[in-house]
Amino acid sequence: MKPPRFATWLLATFAHPDRREEVQGDLLELYTYWVETVGERNANWKYNLNALKLLRPLATSKNVIQNAEPPFFLSPAMLRNYLKIAWRNLVLHKGFTAINVIGLAVGLVTCLLIILFVLDELSYDRYYANADRIYRMTIYGRMDKKDIRLAYAAGPAGQALQQESPGVEAVTRLRKEGALMVKNGTDIVREEQIAFVDSNFFSVLTIPFLKGHKALALIEPNTLVLTETVARKYFGKADPIGKTLQMGHLGLFRITGICANVPSNTHFHSDMFASLSSVKTGKKWLASGAYTYIRLREGYSIGQVEAAVPALVRKYIAPEIKDFFGTTFSEFQQKGNTFTFHFQPITDIHLHSDLDDELEANSDIKYLYIFSAIALFILLLACINFMNLSTAGSVGRSKEVGIRKVLGSIRQQLVSQFLAESVLVTFLALGLALGLVLLLLPSFNELAGKQFTYRTLVGGWMLPGIGLACLVIGLLAGSYPAFVLSSFRPILVLKGTVQSGSRSGWLRSTLVITQFVVSISMIIATIVANQQLRFIQNKKVGFDKEQILVLQDTHVLGDKLNAFKDELGKLASVVRVSRAGFLPAGTSNQSVDGVVVRNGSEVSTHRTKSYYVDEDYLPTLGIKLVQGRNFLKATPSENSNVLINEAAAQAYGFRNPIGKQIAITGDGTEGSKRTYTIVGMVNDFHFESMRQHIAPLIMFYGHDTGQLALRIQTGDIAGLLRSIEQQWKARTDNPFSYSFLNERFNTIYQSEQRIGRLVAIFAGLAVIIACLGLFGLAALTTHQRTKEIGVRKVLGASVGSVVVLLSKDFLKLVGIAIVIASPISWYGMHEWLQDFAYKTDLSWWVFALAGLLAIGIALATVSFQSIKAALMNPVKSLRSE
Repeated sequence: MKPPRFATWLLATFAHPDRREEVQGDLLELYTYWVETVGERNANWKYNLNALKLLRPLATSKNVIQNAEPPFFLSPAMLRNYLKIAWRNLVLHKGFTAINVIGLAVGLVTCLLIILFVLDELSYDRYYANADRIYRMTIYGRMDKKDIRLAYAAGPAGQALQQESPGVEAVTRLRKEGALMVKNGTDIVREEQIAFVDSNFFSVLTIPFLKGHKALALIEPNTLVLTETVARKYFGKADPIGKTLQMGHLGLFRITGICANVPSNTHFHSDMFASLSSVKTGKKWLASGAYTYIRLREGYSIGQVEAAVPALVRKYIAPEIKDFFGTTFSEFQQKGNTFTFHFQPITDIHLHSDLDDELEANSDIKYLYIFSAIALFILLLACINFMNLSTAGSVGRSKEVGIRKVLGSIRQQLVSQFLAESVLVTFLALGLALGLVLLLLPSFNELAGKQFTYRTLVGGWMLPGIGLACLVIGLLAGSYPAFVLSSFRPILVLKGTVQSGSRSGWLRSTLVITQFVVSISMIIATIVANQQLRFIQNKKVGFDKEQILVLQDTHVLGDKLNAFKDELGKLASVVRVSRAGFLPAGTSNQSVDGVVVRNGSEVSTHRTKSYYVDEDYLPTLGIKLVQGRNFLKATPSENSNVLINEAAAQAYGFRNPIGKQIAITGDGTEGSKRTYTIVGMVNDFHFESMRQHIAPLIMFYGHDTGQLALRIQTGDIAGLLRSIEQQWKARTDNPFSYSFLNERFNTIYQSEQRIGRLVAIFAGLAVIIACLGLFGLAALTTHQRTKEIGVRKVLGASVGSVVVLLSKDFLKLVGIAIVIASPISWYGMHEWLQDFAYKTDLSWWVFALAGLLAIGIALATVSFQSIKAALMNPVKSLRSE
């Protein structure tokens, strides 16, 4: 039984030559089936008909199938295939997968923590309603060739500006009066975060009110609004409205409202808000101050408000210049002096304000730039690792690429495959990174001074944003390896003529150099930052700050203070006791705004800081007299004498200041103006941060009752404190509070210490990531040169020569990185040091040490793989090749 001959001849003659045999075989099988099912006659008919259909150009269906386009490379089926193959490849190469995942995870952890930090810093004071229309009014001026930049404004300035400018919708003020001893029944607590504010404060700075009426709560004197936390501390779950607290020497205050806790991301923090009318504010513009906030009327710009300032100064400041300094405002200006008001957006205060007398220490926008750059660089290092390891391992994947291309894969499919692997690695790293961030958040909060929780990480748009960012990172990091691997020609690949690195070795070298430039720069930054901190902490401050015990709030002893001081002086461990109105590294708002000095025929005015001290102050602190004498004990005439420092003598133009007189303007009234005689000049000593040069200082004689300074000499500090506390409790029920002067100096530089620790940690992470990449590259290089190493050892090469052979190329790259990183780091750290009035030198050994560390770390990383390869039996290595 044979099929029709004519139809068979037609197929043999006219069928497509590439499919002829296949078509004939299939049709013959069908013919046999038809004969058995429908009979020979019908089978012949069907055979003839199908033969005609399969002839060109009638054979369209098979052509359509043959010429059909491959599946769309981003179709769901292809995406599932990409991920499945990607997972198999990652599992197959566990070692390099671990290096990539860990490296990316470390980079992502760093980025996530820094993003949390930066976003929190940028969010300061943005939660107020109409925050974009709220400004702080500040004083800018120039006196005696020195700039004056104050964070507060004259007390009456805000209300006067509102009258003069229609653009000002509302004005509110805030003042701090220092710590107060707050008494509730028999309990006494020292409270430091107390603000005295105008009655409309909560309407301008919209902290939510929980109880009471925010517009009426602080209208009357001696009224008080507590935050939610403080209310619970004093009254538990009871309703505190209408109850009273004894606010130190200011008397009883009635509680009229409860507000929400002040958010951490604000430029001031207070737990209690008292009515400003409870304290004296003063009416003189040049002798009063308050932190003043204005809210613009909608539709007005700050420029329109600033236009009213010159008239405001002429109307109110000019007359007081005459009262204070005895000169007209025109003469004041002709001497180069100026006075005006500036306005800061409230959202700029935390990051852009470095004025004198800030409510709290602000941050600096440049640190956000630094940390943002660190985050990007560390993430870049991790991405470089992935790119390097992927391209370096191209030989291992080249045969796979060749076979895929032979079987019909198009380049888009190959690129998608490798990008899928990159994205999968990135999301595996993200999962690990999120877990690490949650574990590290408590430690990071303590280090950075923040209050982040897991809700901060997953709330709002953070999590979707992180996911999208990781997708972009995966695509970018995997793009170069994907296009390199997919570009291999299948014939060359299957012949084995593709060499790893032949097309991308220069890029890998550039990326390794980039990694170590970043790492070395961060090592140098860490060394210089720590060196500067040690410099300012160990620099001589002009007095002996060690073994000084400070007793706080001694004013609560009243008339018992003298007896308490005398008893302390009798203790064997106490060398000297002083009433100290001010101590270095402390906080005080006391200052003299106007000092009039007559030096020959020239009369000049100066803004000089001043404090009250007693006759024991200089010997207690170890401050040395340069000229003249110290104050005398209990001598009435000493009230008309002053001590000055060397900086004041230089500012006043006095070569020999002893006996010279200076006039203090006071509050501008005749009764407040006094003339003082200089009886002594002390050496310059640091009483503020070393970011600033030593300022002129006047010390008046007076028995300030705020605190006592004790020069002690004992090895049993705990026993001494117990003795002092016994004396204290015998005289008052108020809490015993103390500190040490040297610890105060350390708190001044908390910001620098925090920045230094963070940079050191991130530098360590950068080095770890760079080493992971170097380790992976060394492993790949060693594997690819296994045959060469075996041949060299057979020909007599020593282990040392093989190690040098495998290590020298990497060390050359590190050497180039050192050359590039050193000038970049020098410039960056030189600019950072300009913020300090007293700074360390940028020594050559810093850069040499960083370079040696980098070389040592790189050598240790590479040597592990090099020594392992050098010790391998050459017979085994040659057999494997």
